[in-house]
Amino acid sequence: MPQNYRTPTSREFSKLSAARKLMQQGIEGENSMLSRMMPTMAKSSRDEIRRAKELREKVPAAAREGEAYNEAGYAKGGSVKGSGCEQRGLRKCKVV
Repeated sequence: MPQNYRTPTSREFSKLSAARKLMQQGIEGENSMLSRMMPTMAKSSRDEIRRAKELREKVPAAAREGEAYNEAGYAKGGSVKGSGCEQRGLRKCKVV
């Protein structure tokens, strides 16, 4: 994980998961057939999406990015073996 990111605390993680659930409900509500027929249903879905964004913004950016890296499944680092040009990615199968 890059050095500017950190794993979220349990309180931050609960806020992020609540925001994710609100966002999913809002998106599902916006895509439903009822919201297309009734404008008030679409408004409530947009309100849920807005509340989810506000809740997500309450969590520090470093914790949000750390959670995104953890959810994406990136590895935590390691070492690259080989010569210096291989480590820097200079040998990229270029056909001459």
